[in-house]
Order: sequence, then structure tokens, then C-alpha cells
Amino acid sequence: MPTLKTTAALKRLIQLRIDALTEAADEGDQVFARDVDWHPPDENGCNWDMHGFRGPAGYATEIRLIVNNLRRAYRLSDEPAPWSVSP
Repeated sequence: MPTLKTTAALKRLIQLRIDALTEAADEGDQVFARDVDWHPPDENGCNWDMHGFRGPAGYATEIRLIVNNLRRAYRLSDEPAPWSVSP
């Protein structure tokens, strides 16, 4: 059963893995995770994703693999609040 995490916790996990990836590459590149987005559960039960990142395009495949692995392991615990209009 996947573990529940907040958006901030998921972003931190992604960033830690990105940091390890860029340190291993030893090229001094700076790569940053974007915010995690909630969505209704898909056919695999995943209810979040991270679209894109900030940094060199050469990391796209590795970052997508990181995100996909974490999507299988964790679910987003905080669903966005519904919009409300104040009178």
C-alpha cells in the first residue's frame, strides 16, 4: 500500500533524488523540482504528478523516471480545497 505524503514532502523527496543525480553527474548543473500537482486517481491509483523541472533538458528522462518511481510508492495526502466565493 502506498504511503501518504504532503505536496511539500513529495517535492522534497524528488529534489533529494535530483540532487543525488546531479552530484553523480559531477558537472555542476543546477536542477530544481517543480511543484507537485494533485489530480483524481488514475487507473493505477496515482493522484499526483510533477510536470517539468528547472534545469538542463538533458536530465528530462532521468527526472521522469524518478517521478514515476515515487508516484508508484506514494500518494498525495492533501487534496486541493474546493473553490469558494465569499459574498
